[in-house]
Amino acid sequence: MPAGSWNEIARMTGCGLAVAAVAAPVGAGCWLVARRAGEPILARVRPWRVPWTGWEVVLAFLMLTAVVPAFTFQALEQFGFYTRLYGPDFPPAPAARGPRVEAAAAVAGAAAAAAAHEKQEELRDLRDLWAGAVALPFQLALLVVARRTLYPGWPGPTGRPSVAAGVALAVLAWAVLTPLVLGFNRAVIELSARLGSPPEEHPLVKLAGLRPALDQGLFVFRACVAAPLVEEILFRGLLLPWLLGRRWRVWPALAVGVLLAGYVSHPSGESALALLARGPVLFAVGLAAGYGLLALRARRKRRTVGAVYVSAAVFAAVHSGVWPSPVPLFVLGLGLGWLAVRTRGVLVPAVVHGLFNTVSALFVLSSG
Repeated sequence: MPAGSWNEIARMTGCGLAVAAVAAPVGAGCWLVARRAGEPILARVRPWRVPWTGWEVVLAFLMLTAVVPAFTFQALEQFGFYTRLYGPDFPPAPAARGPRVEAAAAVAGAAAAAAAHEKQEELRDLRDLWAGAVALPFQLALLVVARRTLYPGWPGPTGRPSVAAGVALAVLAWAVLTPLVLGFNRAVIELSARLGSPPEEHPLVKLAGLRPALDQGLFVFRACVAAPLVEEILFRGLLLPWLLGRRWRVWPALAVGVLLAGYVSHPSGESALALLARGPVLFAVGLAAGYGLLALRARRKRRTVGAVYVSAAVFAAVHSGVWPSPVPLFVLGLGLGWLAVRTRGVLVPAVVHGLFNTVSALFVLSSG
């Protein structure tokens, strides 16, 4: 393994220990509170039934991941939020590239055009961070209104753990899941590099940093609070319990395969065999094959296992923009799904997800 890989492993380990230094005492304190109240950390499994349909799940995904963030993105731009915060020199969002823009880029030269494009991408990522952070209260309010309007008589899942017991379980689960997922991630990265497919750089690593302290705080909030909360509500709070009530079918695995394969473009001049050898396509085929194997081999709790599997696969597919992140995130999704089923809620998965992202966020910030 190259020396640079060992340095990254050491830095990631240090970030994990830093998070553990804060999380472990909190988890221990919550465990003591739950123990004095006579509450078990991990209660027995109970049914988890929800009243919404698949179309309502799809609508929730569209509203929370597309409509509300896009509206917030445009509203911040229209009201001059960025010029008020970063000063009048903050450039406006670029319009679509027309013939005049292409001609100007050609005159400016390839190097200058590439630098300008990279700067625009950095500012775009910064705008996305702000839009996601500002959109969070509107997303949560929309969910509350929909819950009270559409299902006023639904009491919600019963037998969920208290906050203290949930936080204690979350810290324990995070301590087990994080080394497993990060170790698997490192193995996947090394294997991809040996196969000639180095990992892609996450766009948030290249933030413009116009106001470093503010931008870093925004990055931490978005990665460690907003994104885990919204994603857990969608994947483990809406999708997973709906899947638990469905009959065992193969079509979700096929849909996941199409989703993952859709992220893979077909470069000109590349053979079909080379296209099929691409990582995302192989991963999609492996997920579909794994789902089919479960259908043949699973005997006990087939519906629960299938629901957790499909929700984790869709969770990985959504993160296919940066390869090979979906592979370890599928493993993380399995753990988060199991926790959601056992606790019949999103408190524990959201805390685990947030702590996991905190380690990654510290790693990104420590790399400068």
